[in-house]
Amino acid sequence: MVPTLQGLRATQAIVTHPVQWQLLLALVQRPQTTGQLLHQLAVGHYGRGLWGLAQLQRHHLVVFHMKQWRWSLTATGATLRPILTAIQTCSTIQKGGNTNDV
Repeated sequence: MVPTLQGLRATQAIVTHPVQWQLLLALVQRPQTTGQLLHQLAVGHYGRGLWGLAQLQRHHLVVFHMKQWRWSLTATGATLRPILTAIQTCSTIQKGGNTNDV
């Protein structure tokens, strides 16, 4: 548990905007195109979405694959999967999802 909390604190220092968290959470499941990622954001946040992708790429958490035209987590970003999965689980529970998954 302690390494996960340390990882979360380090991630919070890098990922500073809610849009960045949304993008990371979307990429946990699978690589996605820019359009797919931006479609998941609230209307009017497309500019922030592009900015968020650029910031995440700058911190080596995501990468854009030119041949596939897809964004995905880097090896460093993939180390955040346990944290991101925990966030998704908590969000599901808050929305009235199944609490037996915890």
